[in-house]
Amino acid sequence: MRKLYLLNDKGEKFSFDYSSKVLISSIQGLGFTKTNTYFNYDNIYKKIDEEIPTQDIVFNLAFLEKYRGFKGFLSFLEGSKELLLYYTSDETKYTYVEVESLSKTEISGGTLTSELKLKRLSYWYKGVIREVVINVAQTGKIYPFKYPYTYSKSSKGKMELTNNGYAKAPLKITIEGNVSNPEIIVTKGEEEVSRLKIYYESTDCKITVDAFPTRQSITIEEKGSVIDAYEYQDFSKDNFIFLEHGTYTLMFVPNTQSNPKCSITMVEGYLGN
Repeated sequence: MRKLYLLNDKGEKFSFDYSSKVLISSIQGLGFTKTNTYFNYDNIYKKIDEEIPTQDIVFNLAFLEKYRGFKGFLSFLEGSKELLLYYTSDETKYTYVEVESLSKTEISGGTLTSELKLKRLSYWYKGVIREVVINVAQTGKIYPFKYPYTYSKSSKGKMELTNNGYAKAPLKITIEGNVSNPEIIVTKGEEEVSRLKIYYESTDCKITVDAFPTRQSITIEEKGSVIDAYEYQDFSKDNFIFLEHGTYTLMFVPNTQSNPKCSITMVEGYLGN
């Protein structure tokens, strides 16, 4: 059974089901459209670029509590600066949306009906979380295990990460603990494809590097304060890391003989759900 709900920037959720007494009678626009650019090679065409334009999603809503329900939904929309539309079918994905219009009709058949038009602003996203754990032990051997990966007496931790999505996937990287100019090295096979390096030393801090396009940032939290750490990056590296479709190896190098924690959230992008 499919489920749809809106989530705003305050973390407030509005479900279209019997809990809110607002039901969806029909939906249009859950598919996708691509705008492709082609190059003509003597009447043989090759795609050289593509764009995913904004797209309308139209809900026909039935407010079981009539005007009271309409007013409650309108209040939710008015109090939201940013909206995500979550859609669960076989799995749950979300997309960024903007409200275009909300109609209001007369009561008919005991309910108030309305048309909600949303503008879809992004791919359909799904978050994938992985973690590298480094434990310093007394032995000199390295013991790789399944996720999470644990290493004895090693200052390096590795993990594999697969982007199953259609679009390149931005990574949010969080490093916590004792670090000295930490690095993330991304390889595919034997080839290095990307690298992050932050010039910062601390016995206990939290470094966050978020590559998602609308919120790209580098922050460092230490002793209860948070600073904008954009200037601490190695500008010769990528730092904001995106993974194309496929499988990659990520190596976490904290450059300390300690046990810092590194967690990575990959946001896979899909054309539909």
